[in-house]
Parts: sequence; C-alpha cells; structure tokens
Amino acid sequence: MTLAVGEAQSLAAAALASSNTRADIAASVAEALVAAEIDGQGGHGLARVPSYAAQARSGKVDGHAEPVFEQAAPAVIRVDAAHGFAYPAFDRLVADLPVLARTTGIAIATVFRSHHFGQAGRHAERLAEQGFAGFAFTNSPGAIAPWGGQRGLFGTNPIAFAAPRRNAPPLVIDLALSIGARGKIMAAQRTGEAIPEGWALDAEGNPTTDPFAALPGTMLPIGGAKGAALA
Repeated sequence: MTLAVGEAQSLAAAALASSNTRADIAASVAEALVAAEIDGQGGHGLARVPSYAAQARSGKVDGHAEPVFEQAAPAVIRVDAAHGFAYPAFDRLVADLPVLARTTGIAIATVFRSHHFGQAGRHAERLAEQGFAGFAFTNSPGAIAPWGGQRGLFGTNPIAFAAPRRNAPPLVIDLALSIGARGKIMAAQRTGEAIPEGWALDAEGNPTTDPFAALPGTMLPIGGAKGAALA
C-alpha cells in the first residue's frame, strides 16, 4: 500500500486520538513518525503507532500532558514534559531556540519526564533548516555491557548533529553508540528477519542474529572497548 504523506499522518493521528491522546498532540506525534519513515528510519516510524497507542491507553504515557517551559538561564530552556509525548515539546523548542540563539549566540534546551525521544537526527535537522548548527542527545535504558561483560548497563545514548549547507539540504549525522539501533532490532522482530552478525550478544553472552535473543541480551558498541567507554 502506498500513502501520501498527509494520508499517513492522518491515519497515525486518528489511531492515537482514538487511544486517549489529545488531537493536537496526536497530530504532532504523527508528523514526527511519518518524517522518520520518510527518512528511512522505520524503527522510529509508523511501526511505533501500535505501541504508542497502547501506552497512551494504559496510561504509561499521558496523551493529554501539556509541557511546561521554564527559562532556567539566559540561554537555557528547561521543559517538563509531564510524562507526556516528547514531540509537542520539540515542536515549540524548534521555534523558540533560534529566537534565543539570535540573542545569546547559543541556546540549549533540556527535556525531562518525557516519553520516547524518537529520531534524534530530525530534531537537529529542523534547527539546521533555519540556519543553525543543531545537536541532539538523549539517554536510554541499559543495553550495552561494559567491555567484556554480559549485562547491559550503558544506554545506546544516541547522538545527532546537523548543519546547514548552501543550496543543499542540511548535513545530518545521527548515530547510536551501539553498532545497531534498538529500533532496528525491534523492527526485525516485527518482520521476522535476522539481524546482522556483530550487532548483539544473547543473555548468555553468545553472538546472535536472532532479534528476540538480542534485546534480552546486550548490544555491541561501536569501536569495541572505546565505544563502550563512550557509552
């Protein structure tokens, strides 16, 4: 099935709105998921709609939460997402941070008590589209073991950077500190595909290409011991 961008956004938003999520928040989330899908990041795309909707219905995420913004310092915005979806906070920050940066020379935001961070590169890219160098970082659940270990203690902790270019789309770099992203392993679980060798160890510390064995186990870091140290 092929859908236009607007159609995909409408379907995703409708699914969320019918799952205890306020309509404008559902639209914000849907736009972000479709953008990830367009960028080829299916692990952060439409495949997330069922789990997001289920979490909104169960109350794991508050689909009606309104983020609270605080100017914590001249160049710093602090956002309490109130256990809601992160995307409405990002939407406002994409507008507010450039205004602040034009005055102070730099602008920083921190978001806490939020749901899933989503595609890191898109957050930075939206700033680069306005002429700024953008960085995005997040913590994440323990998934990478200390080098030589078997238990995930460090998050994959994604890092993204985007910079504007003259007469061209922004340069975007988006990576996790694991060789493979957790979202891609989750996508492999849904499709029944094997993951590449060298991505993960199972719970006993053995190399695995089985996505169902990978998530209960540990993910291998980029750069071996150096990547584990960065994580």
